[in-house]
Amino acid sequence: MGSVLHSLGIDGTFFVEIVNFILLLLLLSWRAFPATKRTIENRRSKIEADLGAAEEQRQEAVRLKEQHLAELQNARAEAQAIIDRAQRIGADQSRALLDEARALAERQRRSASEDITRERDAALAVLRSEVAGLVLAATDKLVRARVDRNADADRELVEEFIGDVGRQP
Repeated sequence: MGSVLHSLGIDGTFFVEIVNFILLLLLLSWRAFPATKRTIENRRSKIEADLGAAEEQRQEAVRLKEQHLAELQNARAEAQAIIDRAQRIGADQSRALLDEARALAERQRRSASEDITRERDAALAVLRSEVAGLVLAATDKLVRARVDRNADADRELVEEFIGDVGRQP
């Protein structure tokens, strides 16, 4: 067997190297591999925990985003409701002011019309009074002038007139 091993290039140190290798593996598996395995396991656990925390944070972020979107939607709806209400109130107040202005204008128009009618009636009464005074004055002058000229004829006319007035119902 020695010659076969020697022909393959294996000498006595080879077995010592194999034994050293096995001892090194045993020593590593007893001391280094468990520590390395522990480190790897700790790192894996930390990565899983970090991934879990990241997922929870992502879900929380999604939830918060949805909550903020819902609040924003509610705020927009509330703002629109306030705008609509303000527009309705403005329109109502505008209509009320317009109706009030129309009613005031109508009252002022009626009052002005009544004032005009009163003033016209008063002016007509004054005018009639003055015209009547002028007619009476003119008539008085005419009558005096005629009476002097035709006193007898005028007396007949006056008596006839008085007679006609007395016969009227």
